[in-house]
Amino acid sequence: MKTTEQPRLTISAFLVFVLIHAMQFGPEYLSMSIKPIQWAGQDVWMSVLLCGLSFHVIIWMMYQVLNYSGTDLIHIHPQLFGRWAGGGLNLACVVYFLLVACFQLRLFIEVIQVWLFPDLTTWPLAAVLLLLVYYIVAGGFRVIVGICMFSMLRYITILALFFPAMYFHFNNLSPILDHSLQEIFQGGKQLTFPYIGVEAILFCYTFVKSPETSQKWAHGANLLTTFSYLCILFFALLMFKPEQLSNEIWPQLTKYKFIHFPFIDRFEYIGAASQILWIIPITCFCLWVSSRIGRVMFAMRQASILPFLIAAVFAAVCLIPGRSRIEDVQALLTVAGNYLMFAYIPFLYLVVLIRTKGRRTA
Repeated sequence: MKTTEQPRLTISAFLVFVLIHAMQFGPEYLSMSIKPIQWAGQDVWMSVLLCGLSFHVIIWMMYQVLNYSGTDLIHIHPQLFGRWAGGGLNLACVVYFLLVACFQLRLFIEVIQVWLFPDLTTWPLAAVLLLLVYYIVAGGFRVIVGICMFSMLRYITILALFFPAMYFHFNNLSPILDHSLQEIFQGGKQLTFPYIGVEAILFCYTFVKSPETSQKWAHGANLLTTFSYLCILFFALLMFKPEQLSNEIWPQLTKYKFIHFPFIDRFEYIGAASQILWIIPITCFCLWVSSRIGRVMFAMRQASILPFLIAAVFAAVCLIPGRSRIEDVQALLTVAGNYLMFAYIPFLYLVVLIRTKGRRTA
């Protein structure tokens, strides 16, 4: 079964690079350096490379499944597991993406409340952000990809981290290879959540022109994410010792305090506010996927389902009270993402591989 979309709704293959990188490179980078460095120390670069390489393998598996089926995961589930089991798996995907959207929004609001407006309540900002998300998602998949491309402006704030180079301590990078393989592996395990996002291609495969040719762009996006995380972790190592990081919640924003310009004294305010460029593309795509699954499963208009999903996300965001609950949601998503990446996708690949060999021998 091959499912194709109208040409006016599709995107060029190279835009998969923009989409996947926007989905991978989320606001989790603000605190991602704490646990990996505590495990692997100055050898954390090996953990980053190990994690990046494992996700290249996952991308390859996903494209094997998609290219064989010729459609997206929403339609693959009923093909492989039947109507009811496949429907249940699709509903699980809806819950997963809605939870990701809730986490992204609540994390951004928490950053704004801590760094900019301590007295700001959650619901007004959540309402404004979700109205913006609704406007974007209602525009369709191509609009979401356009927002992903616009969000690449966030690299301006990343490049700004070169300015406090006078505070770098290069002796923090030695000695090299001072940690065991187990510690390096544990450091890589702590990095899996920031890498999660490559699963986006599973749900938008049919919206890509010549989707088989987009695999190289997906690998390129993962490569850029790996390079970006390497830079972020090296910056963290050069400015903080591992024991100092244990006292930080968002080391990335703390580093912005070292940046001063004649016309901007508190650059960390810009760094905190710019996180909207990280969360909006991810939130929009998650709600688009959730509403699309509902459209396919229940034969309803996607525009009719979207307001209910927006309302559910708004209620969930308002019910997450503070930092401890945000960390609980992140821990839950980390477990779910690990099972999705390193258990379910390989399982899906093996099922498709067995079916392929079965048809050849039949």
